[in-house]
Order: sequence, then C-alpha cells, then structure tokens
Amino acid sequence: MKNSELLTTRPQDLDHAEKRRRYVLRCLVQNNPCPHCGQLLNFFEGANIAIDDWQSEPARTPCRCRACGDALQYVVPRRNGGWHWELPDPQK
Repeated sequence: MKNSELLTTRPQDLDHAEKRRRYVLRCLVQNNPCPHCGQLLNFFEGANIAIDDWQSEPARTPCRCRACGDALQYVVPRRNGGWHWELPDPQK
C-alpha cells in the first residue's frame, strides 16, 4: 500500500504494521518552522520528495528549507512527542 493510501484508509482496515506507518506519516506531514527563517514546512517538503517516494528513516534523509535554502535536521525530542527542525551542528 502506498504511503498516501495509508493516510486515507480507515484505521479498522489496516493491520498493526500499517497503523504504525500511518502514525509516522501523520507526524511527518505536520508543518514546523525553519529555525532560521520561520518558513513552515513538513518533512516531505524539506526532503523535497513525494510522500509515496519515502521509504527510509526521517533522521537519515537530507533536508533543506525551500525558502532560505539552509540545511535542516529532523529532530524528535525525548519528551513531549512531536518533532521539529534544527540547523545541523557544523562540528559534526
């Protein structure tokens, strides 16, 4: 099943693994501000990929702000759930 189909399928029609994928996708389509310019963009916009083309882990996918062009890093905090963008640490 395509990622876009997971988002539109009724939860009762999904198996456990598909429900987990759906949860991750629903999180990734949330818009969050670029820490440099404030532009709101979701993970797929930052990664410049279509939702159906994504198959890996968000933390391993290179991302950029489409407004200012800065590199972005997908970050999930240890507490409070959700996710946000950070500018990559130049020391790493």
